[in-house]
Amino acid sequence: MLFVADAPALRDAARRELSPGFELLPANTFDLALPLLEVQPAPAVVIIDLGLAAAKGAADFLATLVERDYPGPRILLSNKFRPEEASTLSQASIIHFALASPWAAGELRAFVEAALGFRPFPNTLHAI
Repeated sequence: MLFVADAPALRDAARRELSPGFELLPANTFDLALPLLEVQPAPAVVIIDLGLAAAKGAADFLATLVERDYPGPRILLSNKFRPEEASTLSQASIIHFALASPWAAGELRAFVEAALGFRPFPNTLHAI
């Protein structure tokens, strides 16, 4: 899973919440994230923090995902989303999910599992 965020604390929080079960490929810029799309197998999910310094490049990066026929879900994080807005945005698309940050404990994992349609382990093994 590709995680594009320039805040180390955000990347660390995601890594803690998503492991075990999901491998995180962190990138702190869109330029560094582009080559990671070529990794085989391709990242199953792309998570983008819209609060990163180069957030204006998010539209171009998302367009690149479309141009490259990236089939996986995209999860957009923002501290500007209110939780109810994020829920509405997530229900409006089958490939994009929106999550307010900071997220509640377990919420990012639940979003990833919902986006992928599976859980890597039974609930009891990754309950925090």
